[in-house]
Formats: sequence, structure tokens, C-alpha cells
Amino acid sequence: MDTRMQMTELHKAAIAYYNNIHDRDLRDKAWNFFRSMDTDGNGRVSFHELVEFFRQCGHNWADYNFFNSLDRDQDGNLDFWEVLTLYYIMKTRGVLCQSCGLCQMGLYFTCVACFDSASNTYDLCVDCYSNGRYRHHHISFLDNYVLLRS
Repeated sequence: MDTRMQMTELHKAAIAYYNNIHDRDLRDKAWNFFRSMDTDGNGRVSFHELVEFFRQCGHNWADYNFFNSLDRDQDGNLDFWEVLTLYYIMKTRGVLCQSCGLCQMGLYFTCVACFDSASNTYDLCVDCYSNGRYRHHHISFLDNYVLLRS
């Protein structure tokens, strides 16, 4: 699945969760997350504001392609609903490839032994796993969808 399709799916999921939340505190958390990024108060989050937000959180992040994939209407800014997608990703997709460090929003591979031991998991993106670009002491990996069914 390409990045645009993945982001569309994540966007729909984020909106579905938000629209079906009956707890006002959870809705407020999403709005507070948005307001914490919208430092100039114009109701939009620019790429600069997003980078600054991550910097203040201790992350050296500046991926314009990811920002652009969040920007559904391609106006160069993120509205609340687009930031809500980022909030959903951060809360539900905190899986990074142990080899290249990219955030995994779709299919990825997990070491079965590490998963079963309830310790930290060892996760790899499809590219790193299929090209053997990793060093790990276990050899059995399953993709995240198969792992959940096993």
C-alpha cells in the first residue's frame, strides 16, 4: 500500500475514533495537542511549527514528505483534522524500524522470540527485513498482521 493510501486509511480511523469518543476529556486532549503546535494561533500548523513542536519535545525531526502526506488538501498547512491524524499515529503507531529508524504505519516485521518474551520488541520495516539490513540474535520474524493472528 502506498503512503498516500496508508495516510487516507489512518485519517479515516482517526476521525472515526474522534467522532465516537464520548469522553469530553479525550476530545480536549486532541484539541490541546493541536493548539500546542499552532503557536501563532491562526488555526493552522505550518511545517516550521511542527518541526519546532518536535524539537521542544526532544526530537530532531524534519521530514517534509511526511508533513506533506498529512496535508490532505495540499495547502501547505495542517488543520485540526490533519493534525488529528498525526495525534492518532503518535498514539497508536509508535513502532520504529530498528535498522533504519523509520516510523512504521503499515506492514512491518517483528521478532517472534522478543514479542513472546514480553520484553522490548525488535521491529523491522519491509525493506530492511527483505534486504537483510539488520543484525539481531533471533531468526524468526512474522509480519504484524500474522503475528496478531498466531
